[in-house]
Amino acid sequence: MTNDHKEGQVGRPGSMDVSGSRIFQHPSAVTGYFRIRRDIVYSVLIVFFLVLPWVKINGQQAVLFNLPERQFSLFGLHLWAHDTPLVFFILAFLVMGLAFVTSIWGRVWCGWACPQTVFIDGVFRRIEAWVEGNHLARRKLDSQPLNGEKIKKRTIKWVLFFIVSFFISHSFVAYFVGAEAVIEYIQGSPKDHWATFLFVMALTALILFDFGWFREQFCIVMCPYGRFQSVLMDQGSLAVLYDEERGEPRGKKNRDSSTGDCIDCGICVRACPTGIDIRNGVQMECIACTACIDACDEVMEKVKKPKGLIRYSSELELNQKSKSRPKSFGRIFVYLTLLTASIVGFAYNLTERHDLDVQFIRSIETPFSVVESDKGESEVINHFKIHLQNQTYELLVADLELTSMVRGDVVKPEFPVQINPGSKAKSQFFVRFDPKVLGKNGGAKVPILLKYKKKGQVETVVKEIQLIGPLQQ
Repeated sequence: MTNDHKEGQVGRPGSMDVSGSRIFQHPSAVTGYFRIRRDIVYSVLIVFFLVLPWVKINGQQAVLFNLPERQFSLFGLHLWAHDTPLVFFILAFLVMGLAFVTSIWGRVWCGWACPQTVFIDGVFRRIEAWVEGNHLARRKLDSQPLNGEKIKKRTIKWVLFFIVSFFISHSFVAYFVGAEAVIEYIQGSPKDHWATFLFVMALTALILFDFGWFREQFCIVMCPYGRFQSVLMDQGSLAVLYDEERGEPRGKKNRDSSTGDCIDCGICVRACPTGIDIRNGVQMECIACTACIDACDEVMEKVKKPKGLIRYSSELELNQKSKSRPKSFGRIFVYLTLLTASIVGFAYNLTERHDLDVQFIRSIETPFSVVESDKGESEVINHFKIHLQNQTYELLVADLELTSMVRGDVVKPEFPVQINPGSKAKSQFFVRFDPKVLGKNGGAKVPILLKYKKKGQVETVVKEIQLIGPLQQ
């Protein structure tokens, strides 16, 4: 069905008729302050999404989520499966960041940065307008019977939709298998990479269905964010609102001095991508895209009334008529505290993380042995095993030595050890030391130095190992 809007409709979504059937939305094009800025933001985000897989930092893809090999790259930071704390704090930062932004600026994510909005409004709807005409022409095309013109335009539109969806799906997959691998897969046969090929085709079909047809229904029916926004927002949160006190009572052309500024033209409804009437108050379907603001401002300018009848505001500001927007600082403080905690936790775990992860394990065969040195003095020998994990994409060469503070040396027949990029290595070594190093309980913790070369420079990791031996008198 087409969108024959009913201004002032209350009690059901604007994209649904009285029978419950969908009204396909063809919002009218608007120009204005926010439209210009949204176009800029959309362009930047689309270019960022498409170009980012091809950006390399230190020879590696800037953002890569290699799930089969459980490797992740984030702007030069290489994470592995065992880096769970870092991944946790990254996810916590994203969740708390979204909650913090929503509590202050409302659904700015939905209207300005969500891929659903960005690609539909920035790409697919533009293709639709280019092929089928403006919103009036598209509504007319929807209502007319199937004929040659309709078949031609719909075929061209869906072919272009498929090409764009196919391109987007490949760019998305590049984040998981690598941009260079995607090029290799495209040049090769699908049978060589069936899993990736089927995933790309399924993703293309999903994008084509969602961006090409389902559109605002995803925001209304499937996306949970529109529902739990009521938990994240309050009356002090920023939203797109209609100034009812200024606009009511509505009147055509505003000839009667007793009427408000709203002339009941309905242009705000026709410009809305979800088909709502913003004059009915805060609604879950509103994605705060600001299309109604630009549309209304244009009308206010024509009837020589102040702009801002529909504007970014808060319910508290509209009710109190305050120049400054009141805020709920308690809620914001909680979100900001949790956001800060996630940043601090991430920073701490990052500083404790080394390019070479080291674990020392005592050999269980013989805890220690006492031998006589060439000088006839007693020496204690401890046997250790060492597990090394290279957490970089470079070849590392590691070696061991005791500090000069310890009277002893390291017997390391298998060192230096080479650890390939992203690989693990196991080795073993012995520590020979003077029994006087031990305490009365027959044990002592001593520092051991693990040195490795990275880009020609020697890096040092200081660890502690527990030496044991006979009890000291």
